[in-house]
Amino acid sequence: MLKKLKPILLSVTTIGVGYFCVQRELNINLGIFDAFYYQLYKYSPHYAVQFIKLMSYQNLLWKQDLYTQEQNLNDQIKLKNQLGLASGFDNDGSFVETLQNLGFGFIEIGSITAQRNIRFSEDLNTYSVKNDSIEYLSEIPQMGILQSKAILTSLRRNYAIKIPVGVSIMPSEEIYKYTPYLIENDISNVTRELCTVADFLVLNLVSSQRTSKLYNDIVTNNTDVIKKMIQSIQITQIEEIGLQAALEHETKNELKGDNQVREYLSTTQLGLKQQYLFNIIRNLVAPLYIKVSSNIQKTILDFLLEEAKGNKIQGIILQKDINQNDLEYNKTLKQVRQQLPKSCTLISVGGIKTKVQFQERLNNGADACQIFSSFVAKGPHVIKDILL
Repeated sequence: MLKKLKPILLSVTTIGVGYFCVQRELNINLGIFDAFYYQLYKYSPHYAVQFIKLMSYQNLLWKQDLYTQEQNLNDQIKLKNQLGLASGFDNDGSFVETLQNLGFGFIEIGSITAQRNIRFSEDLNTYSVKNDSIEYLSEIPQMGILQSKAILTSLRRNYAIKIPVGVSIMPSEEIYKYTPYLIENDISNVTRELCTVADFLVLNLVSSQRTSKLYNDIVTNNTDVIKKMIQSIQITQIEEIGLQAALEHETKNELKGDNQVREYLSTTQLGLKQQYLFNIIRNLVAPLYIKVSSNIQKTILDFLLEEAKGNKIQGIILQKDINQNDLEYNKTLKQVRQQLPKSCTLISVGGIKTKVQFQERLNNGADACQIFSSFVAKGPHVIKDILL
C-alpha cells in the first residue's frame, strides 16, 4: 500500500515545494496557500500559528513591497507604512526578516520578561478564538533576554533589519507575586539588555492570563508602581546610552556655551543628574510607549496623559477591549488623541480586519496601527488587503 502511495506523496510534495518557491521568488500568489491556511485555521488555531511560524522561520513566505503613506513617530522612527505587527507572534526576533518582507511597516517582538514564565497547562491547543480574537489557553514560555538580544544584534550587524523593530516588556507575574519589591529591577534588567538594539520600547500593561493578578493589583489602582517602572526604564536607558554620548554632545557644542555635562558632573543630587543627561540624549534613547487596554480606569489614563505631557513617555498603544465595539473604541481613541501632546505617538491595536477599519482608526487620531489576530486568522495576504 505504501509503495503505491509513494509516487503520489512525492508528486504532491514536489508540487508543494515548487509552488512555494515560485510564489516566493516571483511574488505570485495563486491563492493555494490562502485556501490551505484558512482550512487549517478552522481546524486548529494552534496548528495554524505553528505552521505560519515555521514558514516564517524558514523564510518561505513571499515578499510584498507595500510602501503606502509614510509616517514619522516622535521624529525618530520612520515607517514605510502605518501598519505594524503587535507582540505575541515573534517572541524573540527570529521572524523579523520574513515579517518585514511581507510588508509590515514596523514590528513589535515579545513580550519579554526577566523570568521564564512557567507553563501551567500541557494542552496542545494553546490558542482559541473569542470574538474573532486570539486568546492563549495555556502559558507560552517567554524567550530569554539574551537570546533576543543576540538575534537582534546579529540582524543589525548584518544590516538585515529594514524597518523599525520594538521590544515589548512585560512585568513578571512571578516576581510581583513573590517579591514585589523587585519589580523595578525586573524591568530594568530587560531594558538594560535590549534598549540598545530596539528602535522603541513598549511597557505592556494589558491584562492576559499570565498577568491577571499583576494587572488587577497595579494597572487598576496603583499609579505609583507604574511610575516607578517608567522611571526604571528611563534611568536604565540613560545609564546604557549614558555619559559617553553626553560627553560627545558636550564636545560638539562647547563653542555654543553648552555646559550641561559639567553641571551633571558637579551635581550631587541623583534626580538632577538624571534630568541633565536625559535632556542631552533625549533623541538617542529609544522612545517608550505604554500599552494599555481601552477600558482602563480613568485615573490610570489621566496619569499616563500627564506623563506624556511631561515627556516621561513618548506614546500610548491603545488596545481595543475584546468586548468593545468599533464605535465605542473609536470614540475612546479620539478622546485620547485630543488629550495627548501632538509630539506624542498614539498607536491603535486590536480588531482590525479590513481596510475600512484601518482607515477609521487613522481618521480618529491613530498615528499607526497594529494587527495580530487578523494576521494569524487570515494569513499574510491580510496585510495587502488592509493597506491597498
